[in-house]
Amino acid sequence: MDALEFNKIAAGLLVGLLLAFGIGKLVNTLYGPAVEHAAPEHAEDMMADAEAVDETPTVEVPAVLVPIATLLASADLANGEKQFRKCKSCHSVEAGGRDGQGPNLYGVVGAPQGHRDTFNYSDVIAGLGGTWTFEELSLYITDPKGYAPGNKMVFKGISDDEDRADLIAWLNTQSDAPLALPDDAADDTSLDDTSMLEPSDAEDRPIEDPVLALITGASAEEGGRVARACRACHTFTPGGANRVGPNLWNMVDRNIASVKGYTYSDALDAESGTWTWRRLWTYLENPRMDVPGGKMGFRGIADEEDRAAVIAWMGTLSNDPSPFARIE
Repeated sequence: MDALEFNKIAAGLLVGLLLAFGIGKLVNTLYGPAVEHAAPEHAEDMMADAEAVDETPTVEVPAVLVPIATLLASADLANGEKQFRKCKSCHSVEAGGRDGQGPNLYGVVGAPQGHRDTFNYSDVIAGLGGTWTFEELSLYITDPKGYAPGNKMVFKGISDDEDRADLIAWLNTQSDAPLALPDDAADDTSLDDTSMLEPSDAEDRPIEDPVLALITGASAEEGGRVARACRACHTFTPGGANRVGPNLWNMVDRNIASVKGYTYSDALDAESGTWTWRRLWTYLENPRMDVPGGKMGFRGIADEEDRAAVIAWMGTLSNDPSPFARIE
């Protein structure tokens, strides 16, 4: 190998190395990790500003419960029929239709719960003993498993209020005798009715008890929202069925363990007195501790404002609500 040829090879190797080094630097500059800079002189002030922004809380506004009567008044039957497509794989709806994985639903609105002799219901549904009113259907379709834990329904439910009301309104038309839609202005099944909560002279009476002040100042509407957790075991309407727990209509100022047709635990059955606001306050805080041996599986409502709101809401569940300040 002569000197000229050697120089050519050496020059080629050098150029290759330079290219590799240069390309590596370029890639690192464009895509590599950012260079760590020294902290600026006012770094602590900058961090303080950043933390102040990051700690701003996000306020979540709770959804307002809309009474089913209000929703039914403006129901879209065409959309209701569309919503039923979600049910078709398990249910038929024509008159005389066959049962599938679920029962035929013709005439279901207003029918007794678990009413079809041709369908093998779960023990939970068969034991409800109530009626598929507009309100009960709405509660059930919202969350089938929450309404009747242990039932065979695999459908998760329809959380959208308008879609659910549209479906129920359409189901009502699938009947030999469709029911009249409930009157929005006189909807007894609303969980948001606060008109009967306090007497007209409530503001004139001094309130000395701090717990009573919480209850009389609470929002019954908010209490209805908190009480959603109770729907799995209780009904709230006049003549509503007993479930895992008793119907709660007219519960405030009622004798303890006095709902007809419900089998209470020996522990609660042995309790004397009435469900005054003060008695409800201690019981709902921790049912198991307040009545050891009771059947209540619910752990209670630790938050005092939520508990007060639920008791205020329970005060509206009556044809003749008693003013809380007069219940001793």
